[in-house]
Amino acid sequence: MAQEPERDLNGLPREKLAEVLDSFRDPEVFNAVTGPWKSRVAWQGGMRARAFMRNHTVDMDEPGDLTATDVAASAHEQLLSAIGSCMTVGFVVNATKQGVRIHDLEVAVEGYFDNIRKWAGVEDEGNPGYGRISAKCFVRADADEDTLREIWRLAVEGSPVTQSVVNPTNVTTDFEAIG
Repeated sequence: MAQEPERDLNGLPREKLAEVLDSFRDPEVFNAVTGPWKSRVAWQGGMRARAFMRNHTVDMDEPGDLTATDVAASAHEQLLSAIGSCMTVGFVVNATKQGVRIHDLEVAVEGYFDNIRKWAGVEDEGNPGYGRISAKCFVRADADEDTLREIWRLAVEGSPVTQSVVNPTNVTTDFEAIG
């Protein structure tokens, strides 16, 4: 007698996951999950800020050696974390779809600024943002290395956050003085 696949794998209900992912074929569902996704960020004094997203808040600060209070990760550290988190979720989803049990998974992400002097206002030219970012996956799972490498590839290529950074993204800004 054939053994039935596990109902839950990697903390996810497999049947429900398949239904949710398949529902993206429906144009109404697709449009609903496409956006807009929103965040509102409010200054908290000094170099601190608080972001509000759906029913969540995230605090941000800068390192103490920049005259900040270092009470939270910086926005640029959170960008790296968002990349790693999105890749992690993509790995888990793709492994679960393939029936691969994950025992341990970690994604290490690091970035290097191109020209942080522009942010500091001591140079006018250059990109103050990350010029290079690297991510490495460490995983122990019930699959061979080739399968795990393919799951990693799918996670990276399918990561909305990673691909928003990798590919040119149009950022439109506006301004309004109040009071």
